[in-house]
Amino acid sequence: MKMVAVRAEVSLQTVYNLFGSKQAILARVFDQDLAAFEALVAAAPSADALDRMFDALDIAADLYKADPGFYRATLWRRPACASDLALETTLREPRIRFWRTMVERAVSEGLLAPDLDAAVIAALLIQITGGVLADWIAGEISTDLLRREMKFGFAAALCPFAAGEA
Repeated sequence: MKMVAVRAEVSLQTVYNLFGSKQAILARVFDQDLAAFEALVAAAPSADALDRMFDALDIAADLYKADPGFYRATLWRRPACASDLALETTLREPRIRFWRTMVERAVSEGLLAPDLDAAVIAALLIQITGGVLADWIAGEISTDLLRREMKFGFAAALCPFAAGEA
């Protein structure tokens, strides 16, 4: 909180008055980052919903590569207390919703089986990215390998549900 106050050139009390807590600041940062990511994905010239999913992975990898310090510091947080766990849930839900919407669009375009559970598949995709991100955050893989592993994981997870030409 002190670092935020210093960087914003305001008093510590102002930061608390505006946000109330460190968790609230983190939630705002994550919300803004997700909104910027979603705008980039929406602007991508994807041919269809499946392409858009893989384009989203490229966009994410590009963002991680452009600012690894920020993403390494913010993406991998272990909840230390109940309020951190609540924050973790708050941050996770919009990302699951993002991927669920992507899966639902692929289903509606006839690219994925109509009977799949989009929420379950979205949670699986989040788990895939989380596992690969853990290796990247630990410095065990490069951003380029992160990109390839996320794409391979998504392809392996989605392939059994592919419909027709997809």
